[in-house]
Amino acid sequence: MASLKVRKIYIIWSKERYGVNITLRAIDKDNFKKVISLKVEKYCASNLYSLAQTKIFPEEIPLAIYNDEEPVGFIMYGIEPRDSNVYWIDRFMIDEAHQRKGFGKKALEMAIDIIKQDKTRDTIKISTNPENAVARKLYADLGFYDTNELDDGEVLLVLKY
Repeated sequence: MASLKVRKIYIIWSKERYGVNITLRAIDKDNFKKVISLKVEKYCASNLYSLAQTKIFPEEIPLAIYNDEEPVGFIMYGIEPRDSNVYWIDRFMIDEAHQRKGFGKKALEMAIDIIKQDKTRDTIKISTNPENAVARKLYADLGFYDTNELDDGEVLLVLKY
């Protein structure tokens, strides 16, 4: 039930302290087509597939990542169904045309800040393809540590807060 409250409260989340005008926004009829058209070459399920999953798993919170008024990425997180003390960032992507501009780091920092406001939990998990060195470095820079475990063939990383 807590994730439903979060969904209503954080329709848009923006902070100037992140250095770029990144916002996390709800996905609606006005931005749906743009969000599903965002592409990344490998390592990530499509945004359309992820949005479809939110109908089956309503605890998931999908958000568009914007730079100013342009969608540049997608993030989806929720409470881990197998362990209610854990949040899981299930999807995180920045469109190919917008990578290496710092948008991903800023958006992930914002999502982590939102999650950390839930004081009833203390853990965030994220996973990535073992070959995705850029993502692994980003996650480590933000405080995630490698568990040396695999989840569906992906490296599992954890952040305690």
